[in-house]
Amino acid sequence: MNRSPSVEDLVLGHVLDDLRRGRGSGEGAASRLGTRKERQTRALLRNAGGPRGWQSVVKRIAGGSARTPQELKRLLNYVAREEGVQSTWCNLAGYERDFDPARTERTADLWSSTWTGAPRRGHADHIVLSFPRGVDAERAEVIAREWGQAVFGSGECGDVWRYVAALHKDTDHLHAHFVVDKHGIEEGRFLSICRHAALNFDVMRELHAEISQSHGLNILASSRLSRGIIENPPRQSELRASRDGGKSTPPPPPPLSDGERSRRLATLQGFAREYETLGDLADLAAATGTEASAASYLSRLARALGASAAALRQGVPFMPDHSLHAEGDPAARVEAARNEMIASATEAWEAIRAMEPSAERVDLERSFAEQARASMKLAPDSILLAEHAQIADQNIDPYHNPTLASLARLEHGQTEGVSLDEGLRATLAHVRDEIGERLTALFSIREDELRIAGTSVEEMVARFSLAERSEGQRASWITEQPNTMQKVFWMETERALGQEVRAEVAAFNFAPELTEAIARDQLLTVDRHMKLSDVPALEAIVDRLHDTLKPEDLDRVRSGDLAPLNEQVRDPALRAAVAHELKNEGDLGATSEVGPWADLARAQNRAAELGQRDRAVERDTGHEL
Repeated sequence: MNRSPSVEDLVLGHVLDDLRRGRGSGEGAASRLGTRKERQTRALLRNAGGPRGWQSVVKRIAGGSARTPQELKRLLNYVAREEGVQSTWCNLAGYERDFDPARTERTADLWSSTWTGAPRRGHADHIVLSFPRGVDAERAEVIAREWGQAVFGSGECGDVWRYVAALHKDTDHLHAHFVVDKHGIEEGRFLSICRHAALNFDVMRELHAEISQSHGLNILASSRLSRGIIENPPRQSELRASRDGGKSTPPPPPPLSDGERSRRLATLQGFAREYETLGDLADLAAATGTEASAASYLSRLARALGASAAALRQGVPFMPDHSLHAEGDPAARVEAARNEMIASATEAWEAIRAMEPSAERVDLERSFAEQARASMKLAPDSILLAEHAQIADQNIDPYHNPTLASLARLEHGQTEGVSLDEGLRATLAHVRDEIGERLTALFSIREDELRIAGTSVEEMVARFSLAERSEGQRASWITEQPNTMQKVFWMETERALGQEVRAEVAAFNFAPELTEAIARDQLLTVDRHMKLSDVPALEAIVDRLHDTLKPEDLDRVRSGDLAPLNEQVRDPALRAAVAHELKNEGDLGATSEVGPWADLARAQNRAAELGQRDRAVERDTGHEL
């Protein structure tokens, strides 16, 4: 029999609209899961951290759907009136309240009055949410109520669906039944629980795990493959038959095809890489943490994640470190460490910017940028770390000078395949000091301007002398200006100073050995598509050779004989690049990109390293070349 909604349903459905939309226990429960990546990260951390938890069980009862009002009445009567019922509740008007079992017939009539068509799986679903043995009924009910509101009543999963729920205690473990009207009451969306829908059983299990964790119950929601288990579980029918037959061992799992086994093994390797990456994050969090106990915990978690990766690479289930469970949820601990790190980074950056202008402040900014790059994996959403991890674009960075950048990298040993002997290192130090003095004299003319802009002569020398600057540094130097006009004026000042510095550095004479080291650094660090003729130090070598080589020797080089360059350019890769440039001078249309010559330099460096290792082995075994 069809009938109209009751006055109670109509009034409560509108007046209490705020309650319906999750103002209670289920507010935002679906959105708390975050992205798919964040959900998987939590699951893997809890796997390796070994909480003595129970995998979430959320299932649709086969044949439990209701297609007619009579079937719905029988289903509601079973759920709400069966012996062993602990409690019943519902959200008949879209908000949660206790349910009177005497209203099952009226509820069935109300729901069925809106049904149209003949869905293949019926108009109502029967979902069961299970709990592990030993959970007290009060806690299970709180979790089940919050879970039902999050999934069906909050509107976060696509619509609001009415349901009647009951917690049963008639088996050896508590379980909650949910009979859900599949016709949405706000958007009119039909409830579809399937793998590719917004609401699927993975999401439902993960919500179960998250809500349970928030109430101190260790329920997990991770896939069997993420735990290194390749085989499917035995079928329920076979398990029941085994138990009924009194067998002590479970039945074997269903067989897998060779193709499916290979696919699962490949997926296993992907999880192994994820565990390894998370282990790196835990290591980083342990290294940057300030609290000794937290650092110790994260170090052990990193080892557990490494062991998990190693086990999955071998295609076997891993053994989690259960000792970590006693100290809390691994995912929560890593999240706490991440938040602590971000807070510490924010405090450190504010302290750096509060310092008086100096070269020391610039060096601390550089160190902060290095730490930000190392920490980005741990806190990829931190805007502060992202700004400082990003290197400023050289094409628009007014402080960038290729020669000064090369000198800084050489001083810190950052150039691949370039090692300076003691004499050249002393020359480098002397050159850096002399250029610093020239820049100091250059900036002293603008000392008053710099002071108004919140910097100093010493600090400006340090800024230009860095190998690179971060986007965060550049932004802070501009945003500290008091107003928009001052910001524009300061940016113009930076550009003008950059041009003056380029002119000053271009007029500086470097020793040939140092010029060669600078040229190799620039060859290996500039954009691969830059023209070879645009590498400043390489062009300086070409210009020097015009002054030192005889015309006939230059002709020999242009014809392909590099012998005249052997004493002039010691590095083989640079020698080849210089010869190429000398040859191109006679052909105005000839150009060459940096990339192939940088590759040649790296290949020669690798060959030299291999040769050194081979010679070391030969010395160790008593052989000589």
